[in-house]
Amino acid sequence: RDKFNELLLKEDLHNEDLQFETSKGQQINVEIESSIYFVDRIKVIQCNIWDISKRRQAEIALSNNELRLQTLMQTIPELIWMKDTKGVYISCNTMVERFFGASETEIIGKTDYDFVDREIADAFRENDNIVMSAGKPITNGEWVNYADDGHRAYLETIKTPMYDSKGVIIGVLGIGRDFTERKQAEMTLLESEEKFKSIYESSNDA
Repeated sequence: RDKFNELLLKEDLHNEDLQFETSKGQQINVEIESSIYFVDRIKVIQCNIWDISKRRQAEIALSNNELRLQTLMQTIPELIWMKDTKGVYISCNTMVERFFGASETEIIGKTDYDFVDREIADAFRENDNIVMSAGKPITNGEWVNYADDGHRAYLETIKTPMYDSKGVIIGVLGIGRDFTERKQAEMTLLESEEKFKSIYESSNDA
């Protein structure tokens, strides 16, 4: 009744998502488009109704999948981010927030040049371009400083090109893993080997 009264006032009414119950007791989602016009001076109401239950279910499923993906991104310990082809951030997780010392809302829509020195940003951008040109995942390692607490870490980063449904590259997905302990162990071992080599070569004994 309320919708009917609203239609009388507006003469055109569009409702995108209403719940109806069928004669068999089934709950469905419908989209309704109603309008009032005159035919031979007689007021006529035309009402078109579409069952959008499947579309609505698909939208809910997609929303749930996005929520699960977002939860996964925010809870795993790696840095995860997505950029478009111009290097603009379109998504990131909590670890990236720590790295830049900024919230996700402050990062989205910006580039590396807004947060790190130009030399570092140039290196990040060059790596992105290499990945997109190669059309395949590429791994590289680098020492970085976290902006939130200033600690230094060695990240092994895997960057992968992202494609749309037509196979066109639309950006880069990046995952950065903290391998600081392993890198430090490798450096310690290398220093030990170099020290032993120096003693060995400088010794006068056979």
